[in-house]
Amino acid sequence: MRIRLVKSVPVLLTMVFSMLFLGGCGDGTWEKHIVKEEIFLPGLEEEYDLLFLTDTHVVVMSEEDTTREKASAGERKEQFQNEEGVYSEQQFGDWMDYAKEMQPDAVLLGGDIIDSPSAGNVAFLEMELGKLQVPYLYTPGNHDWTYEWDYMTENAVEEYLPRLEQFMNDSPALQSLDVGELRIIAVDNSTNQVAEGILEEYEKLLQTEQKVIVMLHVPLITQSVLTQAKEVWESPVVLGGGNYGGIYPNETSQKFLELTTAADSPVELVLAGHVHFYDKDYIDGEKKVLQIVGAAGYQGQGIHLHLSGE
Repeated sequence: MRIRLVKSVPVLLTMVFSMLFLGGCGDGTWEKHIVKEEIFLPGLEEEYDLLFLTDTHVVVMSEEDTTREKASAGERKEQFQNEEGVYSEQQFGDWMDYAKEMQPDAVLLGGDIIDSPSAGNVAFLEMELGKLQVPYLYTPGNHDWTYEWDYMTENAVEEYLPRLEQFMNDSPALQSLDVGELRIIAVDNSTNQVAEGILEEYEKLLQTEQKVIVMLHVPLITQSVLTQAKEVWESPVVLGGGNYGGIYPNETSQKFLELTTAADSPVELVLAGHVHFYDKDYIDGEKKVLQIVGAAGYQGQGIHLHLSGE
């Protein structure tokens, strides 16, 4: 096993170290690129392991898919393979096998897990997530519930998003999972704004003695992720910092940002994806909150979070 140190970033009252583990899957056909984040949170009495995957963009075709869906899937499938030429659906299945072996306290899925809400993709998710013997939390990305010909329309919200509810506790907009001393909150911002109508419940979830991790799809504004996103995408793909090239937050998103970074906020970490590259930096506010952005899962990338106290 080859190990390479990745730049580490200190957290307030916390030390974070990152390592890249290159390990082959069971049949040796491809290598998993796993960034290991060692996160120390004062006050934690137990240790916790979380597996974070985002942007796997699984494409699976089935007989139930329409002609249009099959044509689109055939074109897009070729985009989502790793450097060894292994397609996203095989990688995702291997990640689920890896999770069975690793037995983390939870698997966190940061959106764009499937590339469209087709019957083939949804059936594949049912099968693969059924392998897990640990809890999982899955927040939607912009591709999970849309097609390019029906992108973020009211019809997509009404017809396609409900197909994912079975994987999202029947509440894609806002979910939570308690893991011992941790509370993980999944927030839907796949439309580039935080979902409407969640703020009251979000505030209630923040009223806890637990350490809180927030998971969403679109990253929140940090200097580092904004700078990289401009270079990679040449368009605003980060929520916040509209004056600097990011996405202007609406009223709900602005309030969410303020709650997350309030001086008394229990949020210790934000996880995001969407931009297809790894990043780690602080979200500014009354309290600085560390944000870790995962690289694209279809490129064989994953993050192992190990959290412990002093």
